[in-house]
Amino acid sequence: MENTHNFFMPKTNLIGVGSIKDLPNELLSWKLSKALIVTDKNMISFGWVEQVEKILKNLFIFYDIFDGVLHSNPTVSFVEDGLAYFPQELELRREYGLIISIGGGTNHDCAKGIAAVAANGGSIIDYEGYNKITKPAIPHIAINTSYSASEVTMFAIIKDESRKVKMSIASPNITPFISVNDPMFAVTMPERVTAASGIDVLGHAIESYVSTEASPISDSLALGAVKLVFDYLKRTYENGHDLEAREQMMFASVMAGMAFNNAGLGYSHALGHQLGGFYNQLHGDYEGILLPYVFEFNSPAVPEHKMLKLAAVMGVKANSKPEAMEKIADLFKKLAADIDIPDGLKKMGVQESDFDTLAQNALKDIAGLTNPRKGTLEDMINIYKAAM
Repeated sequence: MENTHNFFMPKTNLIGVGSIKDLPNELLSWKLSKALIVTDKNMISFGWVEQVEKILKNLFIFYDIFDGVLHSNPTVSFVEDGLAYFPQELELRREYGLIISIGGGTNHDCAKGIAAVAANGGSIIDYEGYNKITKPAIPHIAINTSYSASEVTMFAIIKDESRKVKMSIASPNITPFISVNDPMFAVTMPERVTAASGIDVLGHAIESYVSTEASPISDSLALGAVKLVFDYLKRTYENGHDLEAREQMMFASVMAGMAFNNAGLGYSHALGHQLGGFYNQLHGDYEGILLPYVFEFNSPAVPEHKMLKLAAVMGVKANSKPEAMEKIADLFKKLAADIDIPDGLKKMGVQESDFDTLAQNALKDIAGLTNPRKGTLEDMINIYKAAM
């Protein structure tokens, strides 16, 4: 029986303290004339955009700056505002030879949307789902400042404000060409973003590890990421200028991103996306709250050897699958508490009256396609209730 595992990732990944200095060498052979920088005003005020501007100027590459990413959830309107930089009279609206996103996952996802629509036409809403982007997007370099892993994946999460739904868009054609993870760019990440995006790394790793499309490659990356998160996330949260911890968390994020980019995710992301669509708060906070409850729901479908291996990586001694599951879920909750993730959805303003709509939308989210245990509408509602 056929069972293929195709592995997608950026062509080049620059990682480590000072890695931004290697970017000019990557651009020398591109012979570019003009680039569009996609970012936000915070990145400009921190000076990170200026560093990239200097690189482009030294290479005689002209550029424009779109700084209209206004909050932490990328929206259809952000993408449309970015597309306004492209000449409307051209059928495919191409002028820029390169898009450079500077920031976290919001900026990268917005840039992916702009790059995809500029090359394929239509609206970003047309591409909700898997593999609907048929032509390669404008080449994209993602210079990262958080732990979203968007810089290494073929996924973009864009909020459709009219439906209050976070759309999952996936296609190899929107995978960035180059990712840059220089921890120096992460030292200005606020505590709350460090915590939320850091716990999201754990969600990426865990869900890819138990995914129906997991492979030995994705398992190795996921388990390595889990260990790094438990070793370094709390330390990074307590001291954002700890470059060693920042660097290790960037490795964890990239590893988990490469894992889920190829193995897929699960219900904690499908459920969390919908909360973000309704309530517009940090995705990682929802992830940190939901993960233990989704893990418990999925546990009957997780093979015992995988459960025990995960427990061992987390330093948990367990003699049986049920014991391992319980201790693992407890450690998820402890880590979330250590970095001040809210301890329930109620504290984030979630209303039980919205559960039915949220659950219906979650079941449509492509993030749930590789969840190891298939759930019903009632199951989704019960997970929300448990996480309150």
